[in-house]
This record gives sequence, structure tokens and C-alpha cells, in this order.
Amino acid sequence: MVSKVQSLKLDTSVWSNEILFIMLGNDRANEFWGAGLSPWEEMDCDASPEQRREFITQKYKEGRFRLKHPTISSQDELLKVRVTIDNSHLCITTDTVSINVFFFLSDFQKFWCSVDQSLLLYESDRSADPCMQISVKDIVCLGVSRPDSSHSSNGFIDRYALSLFIYRINEATTPLSCHCLLTREFERVGLLRYRAMLDAQHWKEAFFVLQKSNLFICPRNDGAAEDIINLNRLQELSITSETENHEKKDILVLVERGRTLHLQGVGRTDFSLWYSDIQRAAGGKGNTLREQQLSRNDIPIIVDSCIAFITQYGLGHEGIYRKNGAKSRIKLLMEEFRKDARNVKLRIGDHFIEDVTDVLKRFFREVDDPVFMCDLHPLWQEAASDLRLDRYKEIIRTLPRVNRTTLAALISHLYRVQKCADLNQMCTKNLSLLFAPSLFQTDGKGEHEVKIVEDLIDNYLYVFDEHQTQIELEISLITTWKDTQLSQAGDLIIEVYLEMKIPDCCITLKVSPTMCAEELTNQVLFMRNVPATDRDVWMTFEAIEEGQLERPLHPKEKVLEQALQWCKMADPSSAYLVVKRVPKGEGINILTCRSHTEHTLEIMKVGLLKCREEPPKLLQGNRFQERTFQIKEHKLLLKDKKVTHSHRTPVNTSKHQ
Repeated sequence: MVSKVQSLKLDTSVWSNEILFIMLGNDRANEFWGAGLSPWEEMDCDASPEQRREFITQKYKEGRFRLKHPTISSQDELLKVRVTIDNSHLCITTDTVSINVFFFLSDFQKFWCSVDQSLLLYESDRSADPCMQISVKDIVCLGVSRPDSSHSSNGFIDRYALSLFIYRINEATTPLSCHCLLTREFERVGLLRYRAMLDAQHWKEAFFVLQKSNLFICPRNDGAAEDIINLNRLQELSITSETENHEKKDILVLVERGRTLHLQGVGRTDFSLWYSDIQRAAGGKGNTLREQQLSRNDIPIIVDSCIAFITQYGLGHEGIYRKNGAKSRIKLLMEEFRKDARNVKLRIGDHFIEDVTDVLKRFFREVDDPVFMCDLHPLWQEAASDLRLDRYKEIIRTLPRVNRTTLAALISHLYRVQKCADLNQMCTKNLSLLFAPSLFQTDGKGEHEVKIVEDLIDNYLYVFDEHQTQIELEISLITTWKDTQLSQAGDLIIEVYLEMKIPDCCITLKVSPTMCAEELTNQVLFMRNVPATDRDVWMTFEAIEEGQLERPLHPKEKVLEQALQWCKMADPSSAYLVVKRVPKGEGINILTCRSHTEHTLEIMKVGLLKCREEPPKLLQGNRFQERTFQIKEHKLLLKDKKVTHSHRTPVNTSKHQ
């Protein structure tokens, strides 16, 4: 019979470092060392090493934020207090502790459990033989439902016993790289298959740990590097399917900034559980800025989408931000953003400018802590005096990253709005009066708050260290849009070529700000009645310098956003879009810079590219020349086709054309 009762006093081996961390871990330690730490004093994730060193010194060496004694205010007073401890009180006899767990079946059956190489379930602590046995090797995932105060204590085991029980199961089922993560509360842990776009043909296995909005990747090999995905920063969360060994399998697609990850469950059941948990964790259900679904620049998607829509369609709208929308439409749109901001697509035919501007103001007014932060409100007011601009810059640097990026994006937008005052009749003063109550969450009567917002808008370039030349170029583009050829819906009309740039292959169509490359490709093929085949795929390419250089657009890349960048070129008319046929199997290879060989899929390190030197060499003109490039030992090597020696250029210092 397996012993299922242990004395936590006599058996000291039970108290491992991991269990002690559960009881006295980082969260518990911060209850003392960080009790007086205000949100604006917290260490930001992108802080420099010097800032981190200063913070650690203040926190642990100086004890600046530690919990104060309730009756003794200073260290000297505390040292004068003599505390007499009766040694007999240190010897406390405790009852034996056993771990039991309730399986929440339909009839709430109660089992006595033991964890070793298997999970053994007994009808009671006196049963000799288990009534159920589960090998830890057969456990593919484990989800945790935390007890809450609304349930009776008879229906749940206590919090510590639950943590200990869960940790023991995970310790037996997961690699060493997961154990540190599992000492803190998590929602789900288990084995998943995954693949990244850089190795799109090969599936790997790893253990995944879901903690709040973070998804940790722990490879099965203990020496392999771990990885993390912030689910709030996902650009896309969707399900697709593939056929493998004549069986259709669902795949979860996570698109983050700079990478795409495909996840596949061991079975259908665990996949559906992972999908629901990840979808819930990525939903941005909180009401603080950092709990929102975020864009690639760490700006809440609701803010990013509204600003993009207003910049596209509303800068010339008279009385923008002053005119109110319909309350019913505003409420409905706000609920859509709250439910899943990532999937809300603002379109001029479906949404009104006044509704979107009111949603933007309402979001800042209803967020739990204002973007300027309540704790910093006195500092903002004190800064509104002489040398205030430099003081503003110092306070902004102390803001959490999401607050800082969000504030910069909004002030940048308002700066552009007031630059178009000739069109919209909205000067800086008007915008400040409208936005200050929302940004500071005041009653609208604060003159200091209005002055602060006005200063930030007027001095945006200085306070946020922006380049004036770049901003002036963008403003010039915005103010001249009224002279461009726009349809009634506000979509830009551009020319797209099919396979080659000749007049007979030119197609004129409307491109909206939300249209992606995949939509444009399908629309061009539909307009020219080009049938789809199993052997080929079609992709949209961006061509510049009259076609001397081409690059494929990612299927989800916004076409208009890229086309508007052409105005920065010396000759914008030399750029165009072309839809081309690509053999099936090479589409992914093009996007991931891979070459297909007979046996393996290897990273392309040698190949022909076109380049142009500035200033151009004698007799070469100003055209791009085809050369052989090779990446070797962090060096970019290039040579002419007929030359044997190579030129070296460090990769991290090179500039491409």
C-alpha cells in the first residue's frame, strides 16, 4: 500500500525550493518590499540597465518602497524595541497533512489522490487499492479552475493544497524548464505541436504555459531557449485547417509583430480547450490600458483604429471632435471594440466620423486609470510653469510603456488635426478643451489640464523628439489629399497591373485603407476572370524603380498604407503594384526568404540581387546592377558575376536600396 499521509514537520524533504517559492515567492516578497511602490514608479519593460540598477538599489538596499511598521516609523525606534520570544512557542505540533482533490463530475464525487509516476485515485484515505490510475505520461494538458469565495469550502480543497497538488502533477509531466513558471498561478499547461514561418515545413513539440495574457514556450530539451508571446499584442488570432495523413486537423494561427506561429493540439479535445483559453486571454477584457488588445506599437487597438480612420477620412471634416454622433451607434461600436477590438474593421460606408471620434474620447474617459495617471496628476500641475516643456519630457519618460506610446500616438494625431485647421476649423485650443477632461478624467473645469494638453500639441515635435522634416512631409500629403482622385466612398483609386506593366494589363480599382494584399489579388483576378488552379498561387508585388526591384506583399499587409509611402521617393511615379503567378510551394518560400532543394529546406545564403551604389560608379549610370550576394559570419559579401573576389560589408551597418 502506498503511503498517502506525510508529516510536513518530520519529513523535511517535502519542503523543496519550489514549494517554498509557492509560499514565499516573488508576489509574497513584494507585499513587503513593494508595498509603497506606486504604478508610475514601477520598472518599465524597456528600461535601461542603469535604470534597473537604480531601481533595485532603491527597492532592496535603501528599502524605499517597503512596508512600514504600523506603530514604529523609523529604524532607530525599531532597534530600541526589545522583543522577548518564548522558545516554547516555536515548537508547534501540527496535524498530519494529506493532499486530496475533488473531481468535479456531475455528482461531485470525492477522491483521495496520490501523485508519483502515476496519478492514483482512491475512494478514501483507507483504501488499499486505487479505483483509477492515470499515467503522468498520458497527461497532455492540465487546466486549472481557481477556487473563489462564492463556493463553499466543503466543495474545494484549500488554496495551498491545490497549488501543491498541481505542482506535483506538473513536476512529473513537464521538463525542468517549465518548473519555475509553474510555481505561479497559471490557466493551462500542456504539450503542443508548433511551427514558425522560418521553418514552415517542420513541426516541433514543446510544453506551453498560459499565465494571464502571456503564453510561454518551453522546449522539451532542457537546454533549449524559452520563448514568450504576449497575447494582448497579437495582430491576428484565427483557426485554419490542413490535411495530414488523410486527416483534417485544426491549426491555431498566432500572428505577432515580426513572426507567425502555428499551434496544433495532440488531439481535438485538448486543442479546443487551448483555443478557448488563449482566445479568452487575448481578449483584452480588462479596463486598464495595458490590459487592452495592443497594436504592434503597443497602442490599444481601439485607439489605433480610431486614429487611422479619422486620419484617413476626417481631417478635412469641419468641426471634427466637436460634433457629436448618435448615442445608440456609439454604444454599439464601443461594445464591439470591448468584445474583440482586433476584429473590428472601420469602414466609411458603415461608420460615421462623429461616432468614431466620440468612441475615442469615451475610451479615454472610461479607462480605469487615465493616460496621464492619477498618481502623477500633481506633478503635471506643478510642471505647468516655467521650463515646463523639459519637465513634461521627464514625466512622460516615467510613464509605463503603454501609457507613453498611447499618449504619443494621440498627441501626434491631434498635432496633425490642428495642422489642417484651414479645412476642419479645429485649432489647438479647441482640441485641448475637448480632450483634457477625457485624458485627465476631470470634470472639465481644470484650466491647468487644458493648458497642459495645449502645450503638448503645440510643442509635439520637441516634447516627443520627432523630426520636423518627416512630419512636414506627412502633413503635406494629408493637406493635398483633397486634390487627389477620390471616390465618393473615400477610397483611393490606383492602377494595378496583371503579370506585366503594359497598358493592356492595367486595371483601375478602388483601394480602401483596410484592404489587404490578399483582397486586392482576389479582386484583380475576379475583374479579369482569371480562374484559380491547384498548381499556382497569385500574389501582389510592389515594384519600384520601374520594376528594377520587386518584393511580395504579405497577404495581410495593408496595400494603401504601403502605396502612400511612395510619396517619399524621389520619383513616386516609378512605383506600381503588379499581381503575378507564383508556382505553388514557392509562395511561403518567397515570404520567408527560403530556397527549396531536393532534400531539405535551407535558409538562402547565396543568390543574385540587384543593387545600386550611391553615387553610382563611372559608366554604370544610375541603374541597378545584378550581383552575387552571400551572408557569411555576420558579413554581407557581394561580387560581380564574373569577378572571383568579394567585397565585405558588415550586415549591421549596411543600407539597402
